[in-house]
Parts: sequence; structure tokens; C-alpha cells
Amino acid sequence: MNIKYSLICLALAASIGVSAQQINPITKAMLNGYDEILKENPKDYQTLYERAAQLYRLSFYDQALNDVTKAIEYTPAKEKVYKVQELSLLTDIAIEMHNYDVALRAVNEALEIDPDSYANIYKKGNVCLLLNKPEDAYRAFSSMQRLKTRSQEAYFGMAQACIMMDKMTEATELLKEAEAADSSSYLTYCRVGDLYQEMGQNENAATNYLIGFSMADDNSRPLNSLVELGKKDYPAVANSLNYAADRSTNRVPILYLKGSIAQAAGYYDDAEDAFTQLAAMPQGNEAGVFAALAQAQFDLNKLKDALANIDKAIAANASSNDYILKSDILMGLNQNTQAVTEASKAVSRAPGNIEALMTLAKAQTAANAPEDAQQTLNEIIMTSPDNIEALLLRAYINANILNNGKGAIADFNRIIAEQPETFKDKVAKAISQVKVGKKMDADAAIESALQETSSPEDLYYAAVYYAQTDNLTKGIETLNKAIFEGYNNKYNLQTDNTPLFNITPLRRLMK
Repeated sequence: MNIKYSLICLALAASIGVSAQQINPITKAMLNGYDEILKENPKDYQTLYERAAQLYRLSFYDQALNDVTKAIEYTPAKEKVYKVQELSLLTDIAIEMHNYDVALRAVNEALEIDPDSYANIYKKGNVCLLLNKPEDAYRAFSSMQRLKTRSQEAYFGMAQACIMMDKMTEATELLKEAEAADSSSYLTYCRVGDLYQEMGQNENAATNYLIGFSMADDNSRPLNSLVELGKKDYPAVANSLNYAADRSTNRVPILYLKGSIAQAAGYYDDAEDAFTQLAAMPQGNEAGVFAALAQAQFDLNKLKDALANIDKAIAANASSNDYILKSDILMGLNQNTQAVTEASKAVSRAPGNIEALMTLAKAQTAANAPEDAQQTLNEIIMTSPDNIEALLLRAYINANILNNGKGAIADFNRIIAEQPETFKDKVAKAISQVKVGKKMDADAAIESALQETSSPEDLYYAAVYYAQTDNLTKGIETLNKAIFEGYNNKYNLQTDNTPLFNITPLRRLMK
């Protein structure tokens, strides 16, 4: 036992690095208390276990592993309850550290001591799924039924295993059983929806998320699931929402949901249609609907319509976001002095808000007030030193307006030093590399990034890179692909002129 778990400890601790939570004073005092107890008795297995559990909750997995390993080693054989708890905790730690073989060994050992542990049988089933052993997982989940008849967790687990074994008919029947086991919980329908997604049945998934949405007091879980599914398969979600709207006596929440999902998925025509219908209803005649309608029209480059509706939203109940959108619309209409005024209102309503400040800096740049823009950008960068968008705009002002080449190079180099996660920020970094003479590195970085994505939005930003670096042939090829794949932000395609970050050189080449 001693050697085996010591080896496990070393293997797991080396397998990952962890980012732990900040420790609050109460938790720190508790950990200090454990330390004092263990100084007196380093083999106190109960305290070792308790400290391991606390460290696990804090995401200090390597330290938790060390403690639980010692606890297992020092626990007398007769203390079976403690041994099972320790092995179960070791399983959890191993799962978090992605060492599923160790997790399976630990949970199997726990079940040898207590074969009727419902929680550990369930845990074993999930570990088997992670190890891509669906047959073993199915057996584990199925055995839960002898301890708790009509166990919903068992049904969900067996359904997941069946999906992995391509037994879709059986999976569907098991999902029906899972629903029947707790049909009053919105989470049931969220979980059923998740598994229908895995089965490739997205309309069924959307229908279940919609049922969950209608039942939940806090509907963030089903709403987020619908939005994410809408980004992947908007027609499936739209069909489900249309079906529900046709059969509902209250179409208001469904229309709002459809508009929001269509907007998030880039189907701006559908978003405009949904919010237009809502705005015409007594229940939908409110600030949030007008603002959402204005956003859809802005993305469709219907700037005068968007301006009229954002003014309605502001008149009803003005927010900082409304003034941000109005400023963006006015910049699109080349009314830049007014855009500065509206962005200033956004900042005054939300002091320190980065988005509001960034909009103000863009408006000041467009209104030929570069010194004011620099001051605003400095405020952003003081608060958020790694803000790539702000650094890029400041570099542009330095290079192209204030004739401060040294300052521009400094900002480009600061961007280059970042490790951006989003494709948009990777493009900003690549543009910066070109500006300091590292075009080969920049081209290679964009080509590499494109190997990992084919989303319409990412393709659009790749076209921005090629447009800004004078590779117009590659740019128009990439832009046409983005449009073919569904990119439909007409404001960006037809009007947007953000410095260093637009497709203006390609517009004359567009079909």
C-alpha cells in the first residue's frame, strides 16, 4: 500500500500544474490549525484526510494528493469507513488531474470495501466513461438500480454509455426514463438536452432546453445552452422556437428568446424580425426591446433605423450600453462629434467601464481629437495594461497622427509580448508584428490559427489581417469564405473603419 500510493502521488503531482483559489483568512486559519495538529502527530490520518479535502476544494490538487496518500497509508485496516472516504477523495483528485487510470483503481478499491456505496458506483461509471470504456460504465450505472430503483443518475449514465456505443434507440428510451424520474426539475430537461446534442438530435435538444427555460426561476442554465446550441446549429433552435411560438398563448418571451439567440448566432435578419414583432406588442414596448432591435439593425448596417430605435430605448430608460451603441451608430453615420457626446454620457453613467472608455476613444479619434483619445486610452491602459484593443488604437494614433514612431513601436511590442486567446486578438498581435517588421512570423501565426478554426467570425478577422497587410488576393479569398460560411455582419462588411482593424481595402473587390 505504502509504495503503491507514493508512486501514484508522484505520478499525479507531475501530471499538471494547477491554478488554485485565493485563500480567505478563515480558511487559512483552518489550514494553520491542521498544520499544528500534524506537527504533533504527522500520522493523524483523520486530520490528513480533512486537510486533503480542504485543499481539494481550494484546487490545490497536488498538495491534497500528498495528504490523502498519507492518510490512506496511515489508516488502520479496521477503519473501513475512513478508508472508503479517503479512496473516494483520491478518486476525485485523480479525476481533476486527468489521471483516470489512478481514479479507477482508487474507486475500485473503495468498492471492494463497500460494494453498496451508491456514490462510488456512480463515480466508477463516470470514470469508465472518461476512459472510453462504455460497456464497463453501463454495467456500473445499471448496478445503481439495485440500490435505488428508478435512479435518474443511473438512467443518464446508461444513456451516455449507449450513445458512446452507438445504441441510439436504447439511449432515447433511457432518456425518457430519466425524464419520468424527475419531470418537475428544469435541470432534468437541460441534461436531456445535452445528451440529445451528443446524439446529433439538435431540435430535440433545443426543445428540452426550452422546456427547462420555461420551468426555471433562474433560467441562466437553459438559456446559455440554447444560445450555445444556436451558435452551432441556429436552424434547429429556430425551428424549436417557431414550433413553441405557434402553440403558445404568450409569444412575448419566445420572441425575445428567438431574437436574442438569432443575434448571438449572427442571424441578424431573424433578430430584427423577432424584435420588431415584440416592439409592436403592448408587452414588448420597452427600452430593452428597442435597444435589442437597434443592435440588430446596426449589425445589418441599417444605421438610420438603428438610431431611431436606440433613441426610443434611451427615452424610455437610458443605460450606459445604450449610449455606447448610439455612439457606434453615429460613427457609422460619420457624425463623429455627436458620437463623442454620446460616448461621454456612457462613461459618466459607468465611470471606469472599459467598453465605454474604448468607445469614447474611438469617437475622439474619428472626430480628429487625437490628444483627447490618447488621454482616454491612457486611462484604459492604466487600469488594464494588457488591453490589446486600446494598445493598438494608441499605436495607430502615435504612428499616423502624432508622428510619434517610437511610442507606436513601444505599443506594438507590448501587444506582441501578449499571449492572446481569441482569434481577434491574435489578429491584432499579427498586425503589430507586421508593423515592426516581423511579417513572416505574423503570416505563420495567422496560418497556424486558421488550422484550428473555420468559424465565420474568425475567417472575417483573418480577412482583416490580410486587408491590413496588403495581401488583397488572400484577403478577398478569406472574406468570401467567411461570407459563404455565414458571416453576415453588414456593418463590418460595408462600413466599419476601425483604425488598423477593418476590411476597407477589400470592399472594392467584394462580389
